[in-house]
Amino acid sequence: MVLARWVRRSQTAAMVGVALAVAAMPAAAQTYTLKIGNATINDVQHEWQKRWGARVEKRSGGRIRAEIYPASQLGSIPRMIEGLQLGTLEAWIGPPEFLVGHDPRFQALGAPGIFHDMEHAYRVIGDPKFRDTALALGEGKGMKGLSLIVYGPTAYATRKPIRKLDDFRGLKIRVFASPMQTLALARLGATAAPMPLDEVFPALQRGAIDGNRTGITIFTTFKYYDILKTVTETHDAIVTSIAMVSKLWYDKLPPELQKVLVEEGEAVQKELFDWTVDFNNKGRQTWTEKGGELIKLSPADQAELMRRLSTVGDEVVGALPRLKEVYDLMVQTANAKR
Repeated sequence: MVLARWVRRSQTAAMVGVALAVAAMPAAAQTYTLKIGNATINDVQHEWQKRWGARVEKRSGGRIRAEIYPASQLGSIPRMIEGLQLGTLEAWIGPPEFLVGHDPRFQALGAPGIFHDMEHAYRVIGDPKFRDTALALGEGKGMKGLSLIVYGPTAYATRKPIRKLDDFRGLKIRVFASPMQTLALARLGATAAPMPLDEVFPALQRGAIDGNRTGITIFTTFKYYDILKTVTETHDAIVTSIAMVSKLWYDKLPPELQKVLVEEGEAVQKELFDWTVDFNNKGRQTWTEKGGELIKLSPADQAELMRRLSTVGDEVVGALPRLKEVYDLMVQTANAKR
């Protein structure tokens, strides 16, 4: 009887010891999957995915395993954003304008006439105060920002050539779903057609829309030259991207891994710019090599285009007062970074 009680006590002690040992195991024993979604492929956003994923894996010692999903493999942009909020997708990169439905302040970077060129935009989004402000916009909606990326200057790929300002009139052109872009198109006499990227190419093929307003590298990586031949470069705004992680997922990580995500997000933002400039230059070259034409408006028409668009930001802010603080900070930073 005594022996039996001693055996039971020994077994209980052993089980308690195992439980304590498991509880005391270091966090390094647990690994985390990091799925990174994106709607584009073989472009700036895809490059960000690859670089950030590799950096995070290496610095975390393999505790975070990155999986890269470009070209809307995980669904359309709205579905990927929904995944961030629900915690079913760990990370996403795309234009901040697609988040306007969650917070109108995300459209500030899309205002026309603010940035002179890519270098100017890079200086503005790299300013610590503006960067921190912009990256924090989604936290109340379950999304934590990590990087702001310059994608490229705006251009119009169209079924019919836009050679002069009046050629915009009556066209139906795809834009991002934000008042900053829809109002800009209205100022040019065109109709804005917001839609996710994966729907644009077939819409152009069918003639449902007349063109797409975005960066030229979209036109080359998605082979728009197979269905249309002209791109009009207005460079009235700069297309940007924001990289975000799910707040639900992020908050479950150990602090040291949270730090890895944040610091590597900033590192990739800084290192990617030179590659991006070169990639945009190669995109323009590819377009012409594939038989496409690059068009610039006459100086007079370009000046008139910029005049019409110069007050778009102020008008949108007037209708959306919540946007004012971020927009004003961006404008002030842009003026200081000239």
